[in-house]
Amino acid sequence: MVCSICRQDGHCAVHCTSVELLQSVSRIKAYWLGENMPEGWTDELVKNWCATSRIGLPYWRRIWSILDDEVRNRGWRRLPPAERRDNRVLQFVRPYPRDYLTFKERVQNYVRPAQLPVAPPRPAPRPVPPRHLNRPLPVMHDPQAPNIDRDILHLRRHMEGAIAIHHRLCLDVKSRHDNRYKIGIVMDAPDSNDYFVDGTCPICMEDITPETVLAFGCKHTFCGNCTVESVHKHSVRSISATCPVCRTPVTEVRFRPTTTPETFNKISAHLSFRME
Repeated sequence: MVCSICRQDGHCAVHCTSVELLQSVSRIKAYWLGENMPEGWTDELVKNWCATSRIGLPYWRRIWSILDDEVRNRGWRRLPPAERRDNRVLQFVRPYPRDYLTFKERVQNYVRPAQLPVAPPRPAPRPVPPRHLNRPLPVMHDPQAPNIDRDILHLRRHMEGAIAIHHRLCLDVKSRHDNRYKIGIVMDAPDSNDYFVDGTCPICMEDITPETVLAFGCKHTFCGNCTVESVHKHSVRSISATCPVCRTPVTEVRFRPTTTPETFNKISAHLSFRME
């Protein structure tokens, strides 16, 4: 970034501190406050310089921002609002002019008062009490009075214990639920004769055909409806399914390649099986 005042890289006009700018500030400041006028300069020369100079608006704005810092450093902002409005020294700076012609008119029309304003003293800092005075006083508890903090602590411990027990029960139920559905579905070979030896369902006593027969791992065969009912009633009670004939835990359901889709869908629609 190139400064529009000194034409140097690395900064802008808002933060410019070039030698030429500081010399202009010293002349305007001396004319404004009536003190420390540079050698060879007078009030009339400063007015003529302001009237004939061709410096731009960023140059004037930078000068006025430095003059406003002087107001803050001298403590004049602590003056009452009515006194700030009527004081010609402060009126020279505020409000900021909007164009460079107004800046020049402000210098030409300025009449310096005989005495500069006197800033009021700074307010005394608030006293800070010693650290030992900031400590709260100890509270004497009645031994027979109810201790709310102790009761809250006991209640919190009981609640945490109940939550822990509930969490363990949920894990146990989830474990039983996961184990309950670990039933594999196995399709026998077309020429296998290890299963499906019973021609009648031992539960409903209906005939079993190669299209409707299903079997458990214990080699007991059932129809599709009774197979689903046997496994489903155990799942409702959250226990492992067992064979209705020999009470062997059910780990797999076997079917033939000739099993109809309707019979197979009865299983998949009621349970979540694991394919093997």
